[in-house]
Amino acid sequence: MPNLDERIGAWRESLRMASAASPETLDELEQHLREHVEKLVRSGMPEATAFHRAVKQLGDASTIAAEFQKLQQAVWWPIKVVTAVGVAVALALAIILVSRLGSGRWNFLLAAHVFTVVLGYLATFLVGALGICFVAHRSLAELSSSRAHSLTRASYLLGWVAASLTTLGVILGMLWAKAEWGRYWAWDVKEVGGLAGIGWQVCFLCVHRLARGSTRGILVLSLLGNIVVTLGWFGANLLSGLHAYDTSNGWLLVLAAVAVNLLFFVFGWAPAGWLRRAGSLRR
Repeated sequence: MPNLDERIGAWRESLRMASAASPETLDELEQHLREHVEKLVRSGMPEATAFHRAVKQLGDASTIAAEFQKLQQAVWWPIKVVTAVGVAVALALAIILVSRLGSGRWNFLLAAHVFTVVLGYLATFLVGALGICFVAHRSLAELSSSRAHSLTRASYLLGWVAASLTTLGVILGMLWAKAEWGRYWAWDVKEVGGLAGIGWQVCFLCVHRLARGSTRGILVLSLLGNIVVTLGWFGANLLSGLHAYDTSNGWLLVLAAVAVNLLFFVFGWAPAGWLRRAGSLRR
């Protein structure tokens, strides 16, 4: 007679074949199933009966597959916008860097460093933009489960893009610094900013793994990524004196961006629909 692990393994395989769900999603569903089985067993139900009852309540493979098909088709418009922005910026940046390579002003290593770092930082900003859209919408009404799922999935994919590209960009920068200046790392303020950005991006991916199913927690915390990258990128450039313009104006913009993200971060923990209810009370 098969034990619980064998039953769950067979159920998971049938679900994978029927729904083509990602391993992360299968892990989450398996966790819910195990918790439900454990709860039923504690109530005195035999393990085999508890498993079949839990599967029945969670839904069979065909039912879950149909639900996943609906979720995959429900892509909220902010996700389409940030995807388009990311692709457009990548193409524009590639054209600019290729022209500089052609003029002989930059070498390939420096261009690759700039390309990967900028896109890595941009991906973090795009995740934060999804967080802002989430908070703004939730202040008026709760998101549907399909939109919440699509936002969570998009933020996870963008988080991986951000961490991978920023890490690669920092490594390329180290190689370029070794070739140009004879050292890999000097704890320059821009280098520290890049390291802080990678640290945040890795933490965000860890939060994604730990806070399964908590769309609000993931997307509200993504606003902190905007702050970290703003300070680590623009703030670091201002401190290093990279630009010749009046740094006071630059710092005003940086502080304004930090303040706006902090404001959305605070609003993100308020109950859903709080802004609409506040407006109705004033009327």
